[in-house]
Amino acid sequence: MTNKILVVEDEDMLQELVIYELDNEGYQTLGASDGQCALQIVDTNKDIDLILLDVQLPKLDGFEVAKRVKADKDTEHIPIIFLTARTTLTDKMTGFGVGGTDYLTKPFSMAELKARVKATIERGEIERRQAERNLKAYKEQLSQNMSHELLTPMAKILNSLDVIDNIAKQENLPQFDSSITIARSGAHQMRWLIEDLLTLNRVDNDSIMPFRQSVLLAPIITTLTEQLKNSYRHDALTIEVDMPAEQQVNINRRHLNHILYHLLDNACKFSPKRGIINVKVTSVGKMGVMIEVEDHGIGIESDYHEKIFGRFYQVDMSVTRPQDGLGVGLHIARVLAHLYNGDIILRSVHNRGTIVCFSLPDVSPEW
Repeated sequence: MTNKILVVEDEDMLQELVIYELDNEGYQTLGASDGQCALQIVDTNKDIDLILLDVQLPKLDGFEVAKRVKADKDTEHIPIIFLTARTTLTDKMTGFGVGGTDYLTKPFSMAELKARVKATIERGEIERRQAERNLKAYKEQLSQNMSHELLTPMAKILNSLDVIDNIAKQENLPQFDSSITIARSGAHQMRWLIEDLLTLNRVDNDSIMPFRQSVLLAPIITTLTEQLKNSYRHDALTIEVDMPAEQQVNINRRHLNHILYHLLDNACKFSPKRGIINVKVTSVGKMGVMIEVEDHGIGIESDYHEKIFGRFYQVDMSVTRPQDGLGVGLHIARVLAHLYNGDIILRSVHNRGTIVCFSLPDVSPEW
């Protein structure tokens, strides 16, 4: 990317010379002859990388220009090198006091100017990269803390509901069954919303990594289908599963849960009341699979087949039954699939249903 430099100098010949020399060095240069013009240029070019600023300027002097640049949160980061014939210690202290990065007195050699420009821009790039690293580290730490602070209370709620459910069954209190089912369903939905937000944060921070472990598929699919049938209990959905009983795959268990939950949840959302969802698992090699999740809803028009995998994208609710959600489920599922060299594709015909296919290659576990 070409660095952009603003040269503020009221001596036309000197301004033209500096711009000419910096252009030859590959910089993109802008020129201003007075302080007010300089501020106008900065206001419309907040991506400026450096300002070369004369002190004795018409309308506003360089010190006042620097003060205003540094007072604006959108431009305070721009380094300023003062170019001036004023060489007293007081002038230099004033220049540094208003935010100057460097101070070059006239007359100066063009070689020295270029060297200072290069050094200032390189220092700025180093500081920017360090700030990005610090921000990434902060986000990763925040994500870890959020994972604990949000998911731990939710686990306590779900565990408590299990205890209450067991007591209700032991005491033969069926009148509580419906309330417990509703509470458990809501808690599971909230947990998945939290998981989605945390996963998106890890994706944005490039902190999500693949880890292959041998996982038995049947218990995960069974647990998820029971959860979703409870979540969509008013729709009386049926989920039929056809899979090898001992099928194993090599993928992080948590990532697999996330992928399958969203594929099944998506099928539930698009299914009509009392609809049937078919889950078919086909072995691919020893530890690879093709998992197809088919609903028999209204289908998705071809224009949406790729768009539906976009982040926060939701198909117009005029063609689906309104359901809660962030519109990130299929996006997250595909991102995680790609993490393991797999993929998720969608086949659908409007008014004839949808099949979502998750392919996971045959790869050995890492331990």
